[in-house]
Amino acid sequence: MKYARLWVMSLLVAAMAMMVGCGDDEGSGSATQTAVRTDASAATSQLAAFDCNKAYPATRPDASPFPVSEKDGSGATLTFDAPPSKIVSLSAAHVEVLYAIGAGGQLLAGDKFSDCPKAAAALEHVDSFTPSVEAITALQPDLVVLAFPNPELQQALSNVSVKSMLLSIPESVDGTLDQIRLVGRITGHRDEAESYAKGMEQRIKEIKDSVVAKENLSVYHEVDNTFYTAGPGSFVDDLYKILGVRNIAENADSAFPQLTQEAIIQAAPDIIILADEDAGESAETVSARPGWDAIPAVKNKRIYTVDPDIVSRPGPRLITALETLEKLVYGQ
Repeated sequence: MKYARLWVMSLLVAAMAMMVGCGDDEGSGSATQTAVRTDASAATSQLAAFDCNKAYPATRPDASPFPVSEKDGSGATLTFDAPPSKIVSLSAAHVEVLYAIGAGGQLLAGDKFSDCPKAAAALEHVDSFTPSVEAITALQPDLVVLAFPNPELQQALSNVSVKSMLLSIPESVDGTLDQIRLVGRITGHRDEAESYAKGMEQRIKEIKDSVVAKENLSVYHEVDNTFYTAGPGSFVDDLYKILGVRNIAENADSAFPQLTQEAIIQAAPDIIILADEDAGESAETVSARPGWDAIPAVKNKRIYTVDPDIVSRPGPRLITALETLEKLVYGQ
């Protein structure tokens, strides 16, 4: 079982634990039209896509704004007297953010899925789903970053005077940009994070401007072959909104609902995106599912497989996610 599926399962567990509804107001609006490419798509920004094969040199953190106080995902306020220099990140997405803003040199460890950029392979790796307090504290970190609530772990870390910060998985592209800026502020890379986020905003604007409303394409985004998908209040759903594509799960009651095959067939998506490589699904296996031959995406051979890590990690690779999905939906 790989990162994307575990990520979704963790979101479901976290949602139940916190007894919080998943963003109905933010994500329930439907796209009434979709988009087609125009000549404006030739525009490019100065921001280079985050490349896992590229080196991201560390820059010296700026200690002048400190002390810095920020709220984390639980609402707790944390104060940093100086930039943390020994960070353990229990989130592959946040490892990517730290490298992107020049804070990779402040990383001690990532989770076992932290494989991008290549420099992350040299980090220590810890289990983020069943984390060991002993393994983490043995690294002597001055900050532990969590993507999912884990009160027991955070209390255990607090008992040994290790600071931890919950940076919840963002529910939107804007939330991702906000979090990049927050990470910049707490690590002493405020300017680098601001510059990076602004570059991403420019590229997102270019992508939005490259399409114009014309038709109402719909998509079914398959997280795994038990028919979990991305619903309202999820980062993935927001990607499709930016591209003007109607998500067939837009009116679901959670961020990651499990659909029935009957509901998917009835929704008749124009496009199917498969985002779990470990499930072994392909255009051929999906087309062979009973009754799915009635779905427009199957009839028109519009079933595509994407790297789940690209679309499941809200961070610097969201530009790659948008560009990848744009190519699949609208072509080049």
